[in-house]
Amino acid sequence: MFNILCVDDTPANLLVLESLFEIHDEKYNIITALTGQDALGILLTTKIDLILLDVMMPELDGFETAELIKANKKTKDIPIIFLTAKKDEETLCNAFKYGVDYLSKPYAEFELLNRIDTQLKLVKSKKELTSQINFNQSLLDSRNSILFIHDENEIINVNKSFLKFFQSIDMEEFSNNHTSMLNLFIAHEGYFSKDSLIDGEKWTNIISSNCMKNEYNVLLMDVDIFEPKAFKIEDTDKYVVVLIDITTITTKSKKFENKATYDALTNIYNRSKFNDVINEHYNLFKRYQENLCFAIFDIDFFKKVNDTYGHVVGDETLITFAQTIDESVRDTDVFARWGGEEFTLLMPSTNIEDGYIVVDKLRKLIEDVNFKTIGQKTCSIGITQFKKEDTIDSVLIRADEALYEAKETGRNKVCIK
Repeated sequence: MFNILCVDDTPANLLVLESLFEIHDEKYNIITALTGQDALGILLTTKIDLILLDVMMPELDGFETAELIKANKKTKDIPIIFLTAKKDEETLCNAFKYGVDYLSKPYAEFELLNRIDTQLKLVKSKKELTSQINFNQSLLDSRNSILFIHDENEIINVNKSFLKFFQSIDMEEFSNNHTSMLNLFIAHEGYFSKDSLIDGEKWTNIISSNCMKNEYNVLLMDVDIFEPKAFKIEDTDKYVVVLIDITTITTKSKKFENKATYDALTNIYNRSKFNDVINEHYNLFKRYQENLCFAIFDIDFFKKVNDTYGHVVGDETLITFAQTIDESVRDTDVFARWGGEEFTLLMPSTNIEDGYIVVDKLRKLIEDVNFKTIGQKTCSIGITQFKKEDTIDSVLIRADEALYEAKETGRNKVCIK
């Protein structure tokens, strides 16, 4: 049974409405109010399915009453049908502004009942649709993997894992912070990004199950830890994309495949490999002008270690230093032995502020290490960001100058150039 609230300052009009609904008392329960204030009081205590509202009432007219009803989140969705003898343009405009329907007096009984029936069906349909949307969303949210739904132009829905990873409250906040999902894919060898596209190609078409001939992996920056993570694009429906976290698997695979290019002592990248990598990233930088940082590490007073304890202990110190940093750098960063006690770190998709945070964290990590035989040891670091006019040599020189400043001004610190 539906509760219909009839609001009219003329008792006779309410009697007419009550008599009209008498033969439908198995379907409708009529509740009456003589003023807008009375109607608002009833709405606070009684579940109302639809409101028949007179326009011309003293103190609080129908439009003012409707505005208050629509302003309350508990009553804003209740359909309102205005009943009035006024037919001027202003009345009609306000009727559709504050209500969902309008009927002029005198009205035919069948027309009023049909209008009521239509509005109640619309409310029911809306509730069913909302319920279905909530159910669908719960299914999306049940996936631990990042999941999003897109059309030909943009993302239209996401799950909780998506919002959590991108630190967004909802889709609106994500859209305000990010112009395109494609721009979030970090360009790196072996991973899908906008560099993988040919002019005019839509990335969503490439990764859709109908077109996906190869397996595609992407890199996304986890801003919680300033670390990129690797994801496999799951073979899904054309408009549904699921990203499976494969960071651990990718890391192990990458280290295994590059054993041949590791430094013999420290088992990290050697200078030759690092030169190849920095050239590749420099070419990407020149093309796309994406953030790229470079840092040089130097173990403080390392010569004293060799002079005091000998080269065996010196080698042990280098190995411990390299392993400590290598185990702590981000997956897409490139760490290498530059020569002697100097090491280099290349940080793609990283600006100077974030780069400073990363390397200073590593500096503090070294400071807390208890090196075998020699105990505590520190390091100095010079860091710089690639600039538009840079060559690789100019970047190396600037980072070396920053390192020199760090050593000359007290050591165990990070300096920026």
